[in-house]
Amino acid sequence: MTPEIHSEIEELRKRIARLEQAAEKPRGRTNLAGAARYLNTSEETLRKRLASGGGPRGARTGRYWSFTYSDLDDYAESGVA
Repeated sequence: MTPEIHSEIEELRKRIARLEQAAEKPRGRTNLAGAARYLNTSEETLRKRLASGGGPRGARTGRYWSFTYSDLDDYAESGVA
């Protein structure tokens, strides 16, 4: 193996390690607008789904919604989004 290829492989291993570390950290929460962007839908569509009892699991404080990214991922993987 040439030194260039060995160097590229080492760089890829470092990148993979960084990505794995980033995946282990919790990504936090987002609001309704962020959730709509993340799910690639409009805010109005997401509001309607939430009002009808559908939509992703979230927490409501007053008129504001908050969603975890893991709940958004679960919702997107369910095929409903």
